[in-house]
Amino acid sequence: MRSTAAARIMACDPLVVRNLCAQSPAINGKQEVVRDFSCNFRGGACYRLIGSDLAEKSLLLQLLGLQVMPDSGEVEVDGIPVSNLSFDDLSDLRNRKFGFLFSAPFLLPAFTVLENVAMPLFKIAQVAAPEAKIITEEIMNFVGVAHLADRSIGELSALEQVQTALARALVHHPRIFIAENLGSKLSLEATERLLGTIRQAAQRLGVAAILTTSPLIAQHPTDVCI
Repeated sequence: MRSTAAARIMACDPLVVRNLCAQSPAINGKQEVVRDFSCNFRGGACYRLIGSDLAEKSLLLQLLGLQVMPDSGEVEVDGIPVSNLSFDDLSDLRNRKFGFLFSAPFLLPAFTVLENVAMPLFKIAQVAAPEAKIITEEIMNFVGVAHLADRSIGELSALEQVQTALARALVHHPRIFIAENLGSKLSLEATERLLGTIRQAAQRLGVAAILTTSPLIAQHPTDVCI
């Protein structure tokens, strides 16, 4: 039964949205608006939201990440409609199915790199400690921070902090990965390196990666630009 359910989930697109419409309250005369947005986000692909209006891309990311509910339209995560879910069920779905990388890494300074990365396995996936250690080490090696395992957050460079936050976002194997304004606080070279890791994660883990980037970042042939 479990294998059948898992196969059914993997056969679905991780995220499907139809006719999304939403608008934010006007601030300083500016209102963010999303009109009639539809897309099937496939696992294994990297989607970049492009365009000059950072605010409206931010609102769309919040809608896709279930952080804001649309005024109208439909959202399905692994074939599950979210419109009728309770607040608690919606929060649980977001925690289990999504990984987020924000403009700031939001790492906990009292914990080591390893402890920061492993945290979702205990809080969300409820994985036993021996298995959590194996999974955490694998994802840290993939992202390129395995050698930093015992470091404190204060010892890390800006890129290393973002890489640690990326490992934390991927460690519980989410179906959808969302990154906001990638590269806003990094060099062009560091951002391209990070993007390369995200593209590999999408392909190897079957994740639908959705992100916004600095306008300076060149488009890549494998990216799906929206």
